[in-house]
Amino acid sequence: MQYGSLAVLAVLATTALAVPQRHAHKASPFDAIRWEEDFPVVQVAAGWYQPVAVDALSVTDIIGVCKKRWPGQLRKRFSEDLMEAMTLLGAEPGDTVTLKLLRTSDGTEVTLKDVPNTHAKREQLRAANNRSNEKVSLSQDEAKVSLSQDEAKVDLRAFVEGLRERFAYLELKGLDWEGELDDIEKNLEDPILTAQLAANLHRLMMRFGDGHASVTVRGFRPGEDGPFLPFLLADSAGGVVAFASGRDTFVDPDRPILASLAGFPIEDCLAAVYPYVVDGSPQLVRRRAMRLLRDVSLWYPLLTGEKPPSLITLELSTGKDAQPREVTVGLTDRKPTYGDWPRNQSKLLDGSIGYLRLQSMDDDAVAKVHRWMAKFRDTRALVVDVRGNGGGSRAALLALAGYFVGPQGPWVANIAAYRLANAFSDDHLAARFVYRADYEDWTDAQKTAIEEASSAFVPEWEPPDGFSQWHYLVLDRTGHAGEYHYDRPVVVLSDAGCFSATDIFLAALELHPSVTLIGTPSGGGSARAQQFKLPNSGIRVRCASMASFRPSGRTYDGRGVEVDIETLPYPGFFLQEGRDAALEAAVALLKKQ
Repeated sequence: MQYGSLAVLAVLATTALAVPQRHAHKASPFDAIRWEEDFPVVQVAAGWYQPVAVDALSVTDIIGVCKKRWPGQLRKRFSEDLMEAMTLLGAEPGDTVTLKLLRTSDGTEVTLKDVPNTHAKREQLRAANNRSNEKVSLSQDEAKVSLSQDEAKVDLRAFVEGLRERFAYLELKGLDWEGELDDIEKNLEDPILTAQLAANLHRLMMRFGDGHASVTVRGFRPGEDGPFLPFLLADSAGGVVAFASGRDTFVDPDRPILASLAGFPIEDCLAAVYPYVVDGSPQLVRRRAMRLLRDVSLWYPLLTGEKPPSLITLELSTGKDAQPREVTVGLTDRKPTYGDWPRNQSKLLDGSIGYLRLQSMDDDAVAKVHRWMAKFRDTRALVVDVRGNGGGSRAALLALAGYFVGPQGPWVANIAAYRLANAFSDDHLAARFVYRADYEDWTDAQKTAIEEASSAFVPEWEPPDGFSQWHYLVLDRTGHAGEYHYDRPVVVLSDAGCFSATDIFLAALELHPSVTLIGTPSGGGSARAQQFKLPNSGIRVRCASMASFRPSGRTYDGRGVEVDIETLPYPGFFLQEGRDAALEAAVALLKKQ
């Protein structure tokens, strides 16, 4: 803003779920790593070496595993997930390892025994990766402040080419996007601010309904400019709640509901920022818009034509029909953050009910599933809480679903196809554990599940020519050593903060007869997002490359996953020790069952 091998791959997809120990995932014997093409050069103590083997495992084999298990992420995964890759090859690395190396200075072969294999070294490598990524990001952000009309036209053509080549949801809503781009081109100033061009393209991208889409460049990141409101906002059964970021109190302890901002009804303020939010499910639009309201420099000029003041007046009440009271607050340069919510930990609830809290979908979530399901083996029921989980990997879903597979056998959880592009390999969706029907390592039971699902599958939107064959996510036993059949009732808690891999998680488990969804609908999004960069401006465009469907044929984007029992949060839910209506409803239901 101006303001402010296929068989190996199948084994990897399941075996990766079978290593819950933190150490096995989170350690390294290397002090630093640099790369020569796709081969690492490692530092051990003060020396630099080409690694040959780790505990008798060939580094070439380890690299092969990393490429298959994490397509396109070799450097990051070799650095940060070396121990997991080794376990996939049958090793059991301990606190020390033996390294076979070639010294880079003279090519001498060296064997180092009892090299410490520590979490601290892994974290050092991870930090180095993050710093490297930051440098790349800064480099990408070196955009021109303004563009000539001719430069902008070149970028608009590159934008069109990028969408046609990569964007799965280009035709989803039938938008006359080319006509809108013509209008943007006709109205180009000479010169035009790069941020203004990015804003125009971002607003257009939001209309396609792709929840993963964005357009960013230095100078344009909606919601990041400030000044900011000094509190947080969330939807509740009583209305929009205004509460401190520390979650210890409401802005007004006696009046939690926000009626207006700067004299404008809260709904008008939300409407002002809707163009900057994806035209997705109503719950996703509202959640994202509410979070954008923190940045006063985004909505205030749109409503008033003026820059934000230093103070702002709020109207707060006890409810929608109550008489509000005015409160004046000062704006801040520091953006308040939401963090994970609820901040519950996995535990055993009264009544012998297991409570599994998954705040994210990552390697730690997989480990948590196996660790806690071992403890919940004799419980009478289970609650799985994924509220506020914005997604990540689908590995946690595979891990948990493995415990639910009983006599009914495996089931298809997701059907997808991707836009065919030169930039995408044949295994473009392997990172999502999604494979074609003719994938050679399907078992007979899995083939039967695919045949049944495909015969009934009618997508509500038919992708046009230029897409891959249909691909399938099949949930089945994973072969994890501790896996068993959990045959008791399960409730999964959902809200609009559930997105991407968590949408898949919810929709997949909802298909199981023992599972009930409680809370509010998920946000809705499934994409295999990709990015391309415009040549002159440096504007980065992110968009979905995969059209993703539930077996019912419904899309995720624009819909989300509905719940079986809708339970809206009380205002106090957003504060520490506040009442949790959804968890209460889950426990009550499970006790009845």
